[in-house]
Amino acid sequence: MLLTHFKQFKDYELLDTGEGFRLERWGKYILQRPDPQIIWPRHLADKEWEKADAKFVNGDWHASKDFPKKWQVTWDDIKLSAQLSPFKHTGIFAEQAANWEWTRTTAGKTKLKILNLFAYTGGATIALAKAGHFVTHVDASKPSITWAKENHTTNKLPQDSVRWLLDDAAKFVARELKRGQQYDGIIMDPPAFGHSPTGKTWKFNEDLPELLNNAVQLLSPKAKFLLINGYATNSSALALNNILEDAIKDRPGKIEFGELCLEQKDKRLISTGIFARWSK
Repeated sequence: MLLTHFKQFKDYELLDTGEGFRLERWGKYILQRPDPQIIWPRHLADKEWEKADAKFVNGDWHASKDFPKKWQVTWDDIKLSAQLSPFKHTGIFAEQAANWEWTRTTAGKTKLKILNLFAYTGGATIALAKAGHFVTHVDASKPSITWAKENHTTNKLPQDSVRWLLDDAAKFVARELKRGQQYDGIIMDPPAFGHSPTGKTWKFNEDLPELLNNAVQLLSPKAKFLLINGYATNSSALALNNILEDAIKDRPGKIEFGELCLEQKDKRLISTGIFARWSK
């Protein structure tokens, strides 16, 4: 089992963790955000934690008066818009930079047709489009797609580099299968629980196996990768590995699985989610 984290993200640092919180630097701003799995003591002194420009406490952000509504952070050659969302997030999951690195490296230089499911604000979409690939971006949230399109514009990418779809991921994949469509790489980052634009309920453990089985059938003969992420689910990385092995058993390649992590400044790792991935 792998413990994987990004190699470089100059505008993000995990400064410290402890007592249910993370202390993070996003560009020039320092944030305190809750993380219920962090049950150990803090390592930095209180004075360092008090430097935070914004804190998420009791379900709300408390920020300095001059804190911006939006600001940009840079990863490698792309810029992404961050903001304080109502659900403690910034619109960017920094740990996903490890996946952006992996998918870019695995995809190589040949232009590929990529499917990004549950694509959120488009970090993976922008990273792959910037590298010259064509991405179909699917998400059930209109605000998330709007945010992703802003990131696309900020990076001055060609209009035809991404196809944007407000849709239920499972239904879209089923339709693509009937249409005989194929993709050279697939990313999926499903929530533990969610709703489609039409109100259909998504449950990770119940609905992922069928989605994965259908997605595997969309892989082209020259496909390079398939990546599954899981957050806030009672499933395990080993479980993801097992269902991926079953779904893709007839296709040669390598399967890896493990925990997606952030590395603290003192080299301590914290787990943020689970993943399983196939590559050829």
